[in-house]
Amino acid sequence: MSTTPVQSPIALEIREAEFKDDAPALEYVGHWDKIGGSAEMVNTGTSAMILLPNRNRKPYITGGPLNDKYIFEQLHFHWGDSNEYGCEHLLEGNTFSMEGHLVHYNSKYKNFQEAVTKPDGLAVTGFFIHGIGDKDCPEFKKITDGIERVTKPGTKTRLGADCLSFLKLQELNKHYYCYRGSLTTPPYNEVVQWIVYRTPIYVSEKQIAVFRSLICQDETKCIVNNYRDVQQPVRSPKIIFTRNILKSKL
Repeated sequence: MSTTPVQSPIALEIREAEFKDDAPALEYVGHWDKIGGSAEMVNTGTSAMILLPNRNRKPYITGGPLNDKYIFEQLHFHWGDSNEYGCEHLLEGNTFSMEGHLVHYNSKYKNFQEAVTKPDGLAVTGFFIHGIGDKDCPEFKKITDGIERVTKPGTKTRLGADCLSFLKLQELNKHYYCYRGSLTTPPYNEVVQWIVYRTPIYVSEKQIAVFRSLICQDETKCIVNNYRDVQQPVRSPKIIFTRNILKSKL
């Protein structure tokens, strides 16, 4: 399988992946700190985006498949007009209501704008989010409570500094797929190290539906189906599935 980047998203199949059980720890540093200023949510006209503009030290990820430290830039979401679909990657042929992307840029570049032009510029961690039933996810509520305040495109609101704490519902150090791919929005640069988690985060149907109240950029309709279809690579990408199974000491 080729390590040359491909266009994203792709279909992730466990039978096509190479297993890795001895990867370095994938570390998230500072993403859900309660100190260091509030977060900001903005309706971009195409998605809901979360920024951390008031941090003296930006959160970052390191370890796992990464050779460098990657600094947090933003989190955005993709969703459909139904809870049955809305994610970008496919997992064993399955779809989920939503996919969240944490975009990080390589710390060896001065900013995101420079990094997005470099082959090793970005690392994006992807999380499937699925709406089922009527029981809200308390951690995700820190985000959905702000949606009604950014209905119109270009509007912003403050969120709690720890609004990304829903990420801790995952086992962040294992059970993720890795491959070299692209941005899923224009200009689709093939500069992304993708890290996509296998296990969905479950929220209520109502918590997914609230995203569909956001009005799109031209103010003619609400934002729905803001995902890119699965791409069909002309070459098979190299996909790694990291389990990080602890080996017993003899």
